[in-house]
Amino acid sequence: MATKPKHEKGKRWGKKREDKRNWSKYNEELVVRGMFLLDVEWVESWGDELEEMNKGKRGRPFEFPNSLIEHQAVWNQWVGVRQVEGITRQLVAVAKLPEFNDYSTINRRVKKIEPCFELPKHGFCSASTDGSGFKMHNAGEYITTKYGEKKRRWVKVVITANPFTKDLLDLEVSMDGEGDSEPDIAMQHLNRLYNFDIDVDKFWGDGAFDVLDLFNLLEAHDTESAIPPRDDASKNANGSMRRVREVFEYQTKTWDEWATEKQYGKRWLGTEGIFSSVKGVFGEHTRAKTVENACREAARKFWAYEKMRKYGQSHA
Repeated sequence: MATKPKHEKGKRWGKKREDKRNWSKYNEELVVRGMFLLDVEWVESWGDELEEMNKGKRGRPFEFPNSLIEHQAVWNQWVGVRQVEGITRQLVAVAKLPEFNDYSTINRRVKKIEPCFELPKHGFCSASTDGSGFKMHNAGEYITTKYGEKKRRWVKVVITANPFTKDLLDLEVSMDGEGDSEPDIAMQHLNRLYNFDIDVDKFWGDGAFDVLDLFNLLEAHDTESAIPPRDDASKNANGSMRRVREVFEYQTKTWDEWATEKQYGKRWLGTEGIFSSVKGVFGEHTRAKTVENACREAARKFWAYEKMRKYGQSHA
């Protein structure tokens, strides 16, 4: 059995990365993302959108279209709802918005937004799943000093994304230590894609995804995988012939050989790259005081980032 070499500190694994990105095009996309924040072309369809939203609605009709609320939800990632009201008031003066909503209306409507992501239009994709944490606003040094490290609370976000296009496909948010495990969430996300007749050609995950049920799900849908089993993984089937084959392949190669053949490094583009970008743009703290609102706020960070990214790609 080939042994996996230990990583040498300071030594880069694999070949030096060749940067093929078109930096001029990418720079323009980043600039255009900022234009999204003040793009109010949707104002022209303000009345039509409200008419469609209120069709068949019982009770008090909507006064402000979803297009406005979604923009306000993105602004709210940087400033509070009262400041969002201030921005909207100014747009009434300079961008001909019909009227502005007050901060309580903004807060109520923004909280009701259910983040969802666009599915691949061509019917197939690749997928990578991983999780990361966001700090709650009250998880500061004072809380740690007074109550100890165990009182520090984290919001756990698990995302599934396409490592080639970097498109977000799904996400799940819960408090750390609660909710389903990352492999269970990955299976939920994959099943949603399969149910929409999306052909997932390959799945990436770290060692935590070395789970029999996940391997069986991937086998049932003929999806390739890049999941490193444990070094001492058993070669007994234990209910999954697919995992046996993966274990045998992993244990008969060096780490470099296995990782290169599986393109294991691709998973970072679909998960860690997105986590880094979202935290870099919106920060890694939530402002909400309750658990429910903190989870919703963390989910909206990814939804807002994806809206801006898609806008930059389509308008650059």
